[in-house]
Amino acid sequence: MVVMSERLDRLRRALADERGGRVVFASHCLLNQNVRYLGGATRAGAVDEFVDRCRVAGVGVVQMPCPEQRAWGGVCKRYTLPVYGADRTCWRLVRRPATWLVLAHTRLVYRRLAARVAGQIAEYICSGYQVEAVVGIAGSPSCGLRTTLDLPAVLDALARTDPAGLDRHHLNQRIIAAHAQPGEGMFIAALRDRLRRRGLRVALDEHDLIADISR
Repeated sequence: MVVMSERLDRLRRALADERGGRVVFASHCLLNQNVRYLGGATRAGAVDEFVDRCRVAGVGVVQMPCPEQRAWGGVCKRYTLPVYGADRTCWRLVRRPATWLVLAHTRLVYRRLAARVAGQIAEYICSGYQVEAVVGIAGSPSCGLRTTLDLPAVLDALARTDPAGLDRHHLNQRIIAAHAQPGEGMFIAALRDRLRRRGLRVALDEHDLIADISR
């Protein structure tokens, strides 16, 4: 290992290039709003101001996988679709038990995903790079750092809502923003735990989703 490290150091000096050696690990939807929940995208593609800050600062961006895409049935979160208006259908009979099963499944998927992301962060640090921060999404039940959602309450509100009368404003203001609360999202909590186990100290920050959808 010492020989390999010395060889790498020699090659780095000989092949010095323009890389800055600094990165942030960013929530997936900061670079790709197409994976947001239906009604929640505020940009056509990336969050421009976040990308611009990183570009100006000369910081590379590592896009983390979207945990909700992995746990909730792909880009459109198909596993969550039966919740919309569920109390008006036969789903009302099994909705609450199903909700807790989904949450248990979610935590399991998030722990596994957090372990992989923590491994990536460790690799960057061990390779001599500086990981400036992990950037989450304020108001996300998964990626919130200081602000998350009361997810069971959100699912209850969606189940009571008539889908025929649901629009983007109602969803974002009366259901999403109304159930924001202080706290940490499930994926960020799992990632913080994995980083702690590895003895890694990485700053965490968040982009304000609630401010975006309230515009």
